[in-house]
Amino acid sequence: MTLRTPEGAPLERQIQITVPAAEVDAEVTQRLRQKARNARLPGFRPGKVPPAVIERQFGSEALMEAFDHLINQYYVEALQQHALRPVARPEVQVDQGGRGQDLVFTATVEVYPDFTPAVPEAVVTRKTAEILDSDVDATLDIMRQQRRDFVAVERAAQSGDRVTVDFTGRQDGEVLPGGDVSDYAVVLGSGRLLPEIETALEGMRAGDEKQVEVTFPADYPNAELAGQKAEFQLKVKEVAEPRLPELDADFARALGIEDGDVATLRQEVRENLEREAQRISRVQVKAQLLDLLVEANQPELPKQLLAQEQERLKQERKVEELDSEGEALARRRVILGLVLSEIARQQQLRASTAEMDRMLREMAEQYEDPEQFIRWYRQDSQRLAELEAMVLEDRVVEWLLERVKVSDVPVSFNRLIGREPEPADASA
Repeated sequence: MTLRTPEGAPLERQIQITVPAAEVDAEVTQRLRQKARNARLPGFRPGKVPPAVIERQFGSEALMEAFDHLINQYYVEALQQHALRPVARPEVQVDQGGRGQDLVFTATVEVYPDFTPAVPEAVVTRKTAEILDSDVDATLDIMRQQRRDFVAVERAAQSGDRVTVDFTGRQDGEVLPGGDVSDYAVVLGSGRLLPEIETALEGMRAGDEKQVEVTFPADYPNAELAGQKAEFQLKVKEVAEPRLPELDADFARALGIEDGDVATLRQEVRENLEREAQRISRVQVKAQLLDLLVEANQPELPKQLLAQEQERLKQERKVEELDSEGEALARRRVILGLVLSEIARQQQLRASTAEMDRMLREMAEQYEDPEQFIRWYRQDSQRLAELEAMVLEDRVVEWLLERVKVSDVPVSFNRLIGREPEPADASA
């Protein structure tokens, strides 16, 4: 057995293996005996076919089967002997083989890089947020907005009102396809209509009519209208203002608080916000850590893994070729996969059943019927493999967090979730 690394291919290994002729013949003989026991040939009783006939009828087939078996056996032994970790199946070339001859074959395989992942030395910033009464109030206001109704009013329309309108769009006097609409209800400020139309509707009352000229955006979905001008005739049928439900027992009961206790509702909202703050903080820390991990580690990348990731990205983006940003993203993904899996392998980290169950239940909480989601998820081995990978990735991140410097920075909840911009002075 010889092992060599081709020039210019640091992760490629060529293994040339010789299987003695005696072992090849023994394997072929064994397979011919098996075929003789089961052979059904005209003129012969089962199991009574002469060896010469069996040889003539099945000799080539038995030889190919013997080659397949011996190549696989010796290849696996070679991997173990040289501690090689293949990326994919090998390319096998039979250099010599036949009855009465040594079987000589060469297996060419790409292997995973052998390296020790570097732990980032930079400081990881962990934002933490204390949930204030004002955060609870703001969330309850959003929940009330989501359950608002509208009441007709006798005044001019303003932002936030729901306006019911008839409109007809024309270009060169011809009605646009789908441009004649009745009783269309829209909340002003929602951005559902072209800006010129929304601006024109503000200040109009029920019964008012107006004509407005618009320019369709260059990226308008209907390519025939993109960048074109048109006129719209508007007629307001109704103006209705939003009315929010009171923050009372009825509102609490509508949100699942059986006894209608508003204090209980506020406590549940607070606990949900605390869980969300912790989740977002973990996500942000993980993102920082993965960025630093890529910067600190630049292992040799297996060409097959990179090609697979590039193909996956092409399918995701529905493109035939990746741009430079796509190529960089594919490379980043492969680096992260190698580094994270190597840390898990070297540190013997595992995804336990309990951890997988916990993550699955957290995922299921987003669905109306969590148990149905869990049953569906467990029916697919590919989904379970992805779940195991996610849990293992979190285990590796936890291991890294015990070894990097972490700086806790208190921030407001709104800043943590991105609702409030970062200050111009980072020290603020």
